[in-house]
Amino acid sequence: MKQIKLILYIALLTISSAVSAQQAWSPYERQLWVRPVFVHSEYNSAYLANNHSSYDDNVRITAGSLVLEYGITDRLTFDLSSGFGKLGRHRILDRYYGLQQTPESPDKYGVLDTRVGLRYKIIDEFDSKYAWMPTISLRAGGIKKGDYDRNPQSLGDGANGGEVNLYFAKDFNFYGLGTLGELSYRRREKPVPDDILYYGAFYKKIFEVVFLTIGGRGQIGQGGYAFADPRQEPPNNYLNLKTADLIPGVNLYDYWVANERPAWGRRENFHNLEIGLGFTDNYGNFYNLFYSDTYSGYNTAKLKTVGFAVNLPFNL
Repeated sequence: MKQIKLILYIALLTISSAVSAQQAWSPYERQLWVRPVFVHSEYNSAYLANNHSSYDDNVRITAGSLVLEYGITDRLTFDLSSGFGKLGRHRILDRYYGLQQTPESPDKYGVLDTRVGLRYKIIDEFDSKYAWMPTISLRAGGIKKGDYDRNPQSLGDGANGGEVNLYFAKDFNFYGLGTLGELSYRRREKPVPDDILYYGAFYKKIFEVVFLTIGGRGQIGQGGYAFADPRQEPPNNYLNLKTADLIPGVNLYDYWVANERPAWGRRENFHNLEIGLGFTDNYGNFYNLFYSDTYSGYNTAKLKTVGFAVNLPFNL
């Protein structure tokens, strides 16, 4: 039983692009998992459509989140998560001794999106008579947008929605090896496009108390546009396209871009390489340090992320 619990805890503490991610394994009946997560990310470049652009300043994002998971039964789990984030002060462009600058963005704070859902364990590998059988869980949940400023959208897209998640996991029961995975579909208020999300990783247990996890996580946008302003899209970006004010002081084209093509309506893809190192103590608490790096994307920041999470189990 102790070995099973150790495996369950590692599943909930793998690296995430979303600090509130769940996995196939879940608490037992009347067991509560409390998981605080702290994440710090930085980037000084981004993938803008098919181009890569570098900035003159580092953009820093710091967030803390609390995830609660309660086992209604051994198979049915309720989860709730939310958090608070900070987007640090930065100036994207500062060149030629200050002669060419963009306005400095001040520190911004806000409550992150809240996720709530139910997860049902369809197959439990530890109850199966087949050694090859994985654990498979299905989750359905809702998303309540936070109160952050989504200009820029570094803390979130600022849209309500829902999601369906399929999770799988398997402990191979030899050499301390195992695997984890996820395939999800997320739909939110328009113009935010729908997303397909994926995750896959292998883990290695060392002396039954240390866990090394290596994997990848990503998002594939469904729909959305490449550029908020069509004038930025090739070949239009090579031309000096201006529109006159039909009404003095009112440019209808700029008004259309600002109101009908916001940044959160763009398609966003990202693919991250992730690695984590965890440790469990004699009380069943699990501590995990993780790192993530964006190696490919489309309309997304090239993030480097470090974080720390603790999973605390309570029998109620």
